[in-house]
Amino acid sequence: MWTGCNLQILKIFGTNVYRLTLSSFVYYNELMKKQTITPESIIEATILYVANNGLENVTTKKVALDMGISEGTIFNNFASKKALLEACLFYIDRQVDAVLKGISFKEIQITKIIRKMWFAYFYYFVEHWPYAKFYCQFRQSSYYDEEVMDGQGKSFSFFSKFLKQNAHRFGFCPDFYWVFIIETTLNFAVRVANGTLSGTPEDVERIYGLISHGFLGSLKLINPGEVK
Repeated sequence: MWTGCNLQILKIFGTNVYRLTLSSFVYYNELMKKQTITPESIIEATILYVANNGLENVTTKKVALDMGISEGTIFNNFASKKALLEACLFYIDRQVDAVLKGISFKEIQITKIIRKMWFAYFYYFVEHWPYAKFYCQFRQSSYYDEEVMDGQGKSFSFFSKFLKQNAHRFGFCPDFYWVFIIETTLNFAVRVANGTLSGTPEDVERIYGLISHGFLGSLKLINPGEVK
């Protein structure tokens, strides 16, 4: 969806983080007017609108205006604003799930497998910062209800299955693991993409260390005698 836009590219740990300029939006709007409107193009436009304007400010009318289409076209594809936003979440889930599923797992140790998955997950959201910002906001909203969570069993099927299969290795409820990893990683990814936190390889390792070892565990690694 971003191909062809006038982009500012920020080099971070060997990957490109894309930030759309004003001219990108002009190009994007013209592109939308010329191409066939699909459910996917509406989803992408909605994600981008939320990422730049906030979930609380999004309406189907505003998304339609940005796309240069009628609001009715959106409702021809989605029954309601709620249905559209849920479709956006499930769409992102499927993209991330495909990335995780595509990882080659030759390791037997669960710690090495989790490390590979985390870095793939983190880098994906840094590179696709609109997805990360949408995801964070949606998960903190009233839209994120039990029905949506249940739906993620299908949209995030590979990761969900992985958690269930390895629940006995974690020593606690896999749902806790899910919330902890998702919430903390997303927040770090958004801040690295925004440039408010450093994204050097060393700092990304520190982020992973903090998440994987926990607060007290990280202190113990630095000052073993101070943490009991």
